[in-house]
Order: sequence, then C-alpha cells, then structure tokens
Amino acid sequence: MDNERCATIKERDIRSPKFWKELVQSSMVHKGLSRSEKGSCWDQAAATYDDLEACSDYQFQVKTVLETLKERGVLHKKARVIDIACGTGIYALRMAPLVEQVICLDISKAMLSRLQEKAEKADIRNIKTILADWRKFETDEKFDLVFVSMTPLLRSMENVDRFLDLSKRYVVFISWAGIRQNELVNRLSKEILGKDPDTTKMDIHFLFNYLYALGLAPDLRFFRGCWERTRDADRHAEAIIWQLEMHKELSDDEKERIRNVVAGLAHNGKVTSKTKVRIAFMFIDKEADAFTC
Repeated sequence: MDNERCATIKERDIRSPKFWKELVQSSMVHKGLSRSEKGSCWDQAAATYDDLEACSDYQFQVKTVLETLKERGVLHKKARVIDIACGTGIYALRMAPLVEQVICLDISKAMLSRLQEKAEKADIRNIKTILADWRKFETDEKFDLVFVSMTPLLRSMENVDRFLDLSKRYVVFISWAGIRQNELVNRLSKEILGKDPDTTKMDIHFLFNYLYALGLAPDLRFFRGCWERTRDADRHAEAIIWQLEMHKELSDDEKERIRNVVAGLAHNGKVTSKTKVRIAFMFIDKEADAFTC
C-alpha cells in the first residue's frame, strides 16, 4: 500500500462505523446487486436449491447452527423468529418446531412455494411466508431472533442496520468467508467471463468490522468443507448458468457451450461436483456486554 493511501486511511477512524459503511459502498463489494436482488433470478435457482441437503458437510453446518441457538436459549416456545431471504426454508423448517412462529420473507415466489410444500409435507403449521422485497418490507414488530443467511442483502450496511433494529436481542448472519472454489465453475468462468468468479463480494470481514465498530462483539465460527452435489447433467448445467449470470447475462451460444461441457462430464446422465468452501456463522447478542463487575 503506497504512502498516500496509508495517510488517507490514517486520517479516517477505522473504528468508526461510518468508515466501514463508506468502504463497502465505494468498493467492488457493493456492485452487482441489482440482478441478484430480483425475484426472477432466485426463481431460477429454486429447483436445485435443496440439493445441498444431501451433503454431509452442509448437514453438519446446519445442525451445528441449530444446536448453538438451542444451547444459547434463543429457540424456545415463546420465541418469534424472522428468516429474511429464507429461500426454501432449510433453517426455518428446523427452527419452527422449537418456537412460536417463524416469519419467512423472500423475494422469490418459487422459493416460497417450495418452502410451503415442504412445510405441508412435514405438517408444520407455524410458518408464515411473505413474498416481498426486503428493501420495501415494513413491520412494527421486533423479533426475538433475526436470521439472515447466504444472501446479497448482507453486502449493504444499511440493510444490516435494519436487521439489528428489527431484533429484540439476537441476530444471526451466515455468509461466505473467503473460500468458494469449484474447478468446473472456475474453468467455465475463465472461458466465458474471462476471469475467476469474484468470491469477495459477500465476504464476512466487511460485516464483522462494521459490527465491531458499532460496539458489538459477535461470536464467530467458521465451517470448512466440500459441498458435493450429484445432479442430472441438464440440471447441473442450468445451475452453473444461473451462477455465472450473477456476473453478466449470457448469450444463447454461451449457455449452449456450458451445457455441452457439462454433458461431456456426465456418467449415466449424472454429474458430481465439489465446491471447497469456508462459511462464517456470526451470532450476535445485543445484550452480551450488559454486565457489571
């Protein structure tokens, strides 16, 4: 880092929330939000969103998050939870039997439809789904737990402020933490986009530093592992197309190129893919420092 850049940083207080909010706003971490925050984008992913539930490393992550919340006394029969950008309800469906109600908010109709199907199959009746854009969502209620997992909404510190304000006490953020490596996706990204996928846009260190500057001290745990999925070749190709289109809209020729590459890797019509990941689980107790000596 050059001396001019160092001087600029020294002139600003890195302990200030304003510093981190402005850094996020001015950096690459805040770009590319428009498509990833459209319901139609996530509707495309709904069909393959639950594939991860068959992966043992992912199962361990979900189980550990839920066990931690139970151990902390967050999930109890009088607790009201809001799961923002809930997707197909992977966490919500597991929290629901332990609490009074889970409000599930998402911008994707297809995601919520899948969630409702699973809730009905499991005879879970205390989930309420809300189809809405979080940026336009309003409520006067404060929730015992605000749960936000793996969503571009965490790129905006204005959103984070609202998440914190919506909570009586507890907040959970789950997001990428620097590692997301899939050989096939990386290869196709280089060939079609001319670069590796940008895995820093949702990285947890921006969020942690902002919360710390606010005076909070989140508990932080990392999950490391391989997310393995086995899918029909067509289904797998569409999932990769969806992922790359987070960066730019692909032409019909580019999509066909992806389908041909994936089809060439298939065995008995199936493709197995592994993604090396590091995921951050951030638990916030807004009253954690309300103690006396």
